[in-house]
Amino acid sequence: MRFWGWVSKILLEPWPVWIGILFLSLTNLYMFIYARALGVFPQMAMWGTWLYNLLGWNIEAPFPAIPVKLPYLDPHSLLDFGIILGALGVALLNREFKFRKENLEGYFWAILGGFLMGLGTVLMPPCNVGGFWVATMAFSLSGPLSGIGLLFGAYIGTKFLRIELNKALEKVDFHSASEVEPLKPKNSTQPIWGIILLALIFLIALTYYYYNLALHTGLFLFGVIFGVIFQRSRICFVAAFREITASYNGKLMKYIIISIAISAIGFAFLKSKGYQPYHMVFPAGWHNLIGGIIFGIGMVLAGGCGVGILVRSGEGYTRSWMALIVGCLTSGAWTGIYGYKVGQGWIYGPSIFLPDTIGWLGSFLLIYSFLFLFYLFILWMEGKK
Repeated sequence: MRFWGWVSKILLEPWPVWIGILFLSLTNLYMFIYARALGVFPQMAMWGTWLYNLLGWNIEAPFPAIPVKLPYLDPHSLLDFGIILGALGVALLNREFKFRKENLEGYFWAILGGFLMGLGTVLMPPCNVGGFWVATMAFSLSGPLSGIGLLFGAYIGTKFLRIELNKALEKVDFHSASEVEPLKPKNSTQPIWGIILLALIFLIALTYYYYNLALHTGLFLFGVIFGVIFQRSRICFVAAFREITASYNGKLMKYIIISIAISAIGFAFLKSKGYQPYHMVFPAGWHNLIGGIIFGIGMVLAGGCGVGILVRSGEGYTRSWMALIVGCLTSGAWTGIYGYKVGQGWIYGPSIFLPDTIGWLGSFLLIYSFLFLFYLFILWMEGKK
């Protein structure tokens, strides 16, 4: 009974944000030990390239580590599929799934946001989770540079949304408001479908394992866990960046900064022992700032970053579906437009693994100094409240 009580708490009760951040950090570290760290947009870019190839435009996927192949045979894609299914499963169990439609203006912002994220991910690269959160703890110089760009981008995107929000509020007639459906209808059959989906997830994992695709199985299950973590704790990297300047609330970003500081110790221990030292180390240069700004604007307009639109797609947000499709198609066309893959050509700087340049002590000093200054900036912004 105690076991099922814990299962009920995990799947059917909201999580405090700090618990979500803790589980997110631990799961990311364990997945790095298993195969790789968290990042979702490179494989989404591959989906776009795969679609273009189906339509006759024969181009290569933008990220060298993820070549074009059938998405269900790509282990990295299974990570993303797992996130969607994990979020969908717990949303159904909690009677929180609903097809949430948008008006034309909402879909316009989703399309524009998806386009900007698709462009930003190949310039930065990749997304805010992999390019800032993981890259910083992995001692890639690109991480802090991307974080600065994302902060500016989120600020600009918030300005756009404030203008549109004020216009929308002027049109609202609060006297004509109608009754709405309850968020969690009591007689809903969603929990039954949630149980069925969880059984299907288990069956999918067993199928991949049966065919000796252990990497596929593992990343798929890690994705499911990430989907549950994000859905239950409501962690949103977009809100973390946006609320610093929008409402002078930096609580979530503080947790994220602390998680980077702690996770960096684990990454340092593994990498210093020779385990995947250059994993999640990306090109560093001006493109981190420009790409971060573009991606930051896009994620605010779309209402979610790469992970966010995957989770919200599982919850039924049609706006996120639109942003996801456009983001895939935009980033997937990169090699056909630019002529090179990400990290190649005149746009990108060299990949800089800080310990190779300034040693481990210097790397810790640089990363922790950046995190400390970021934390002080948040405190300064909160002081304006």
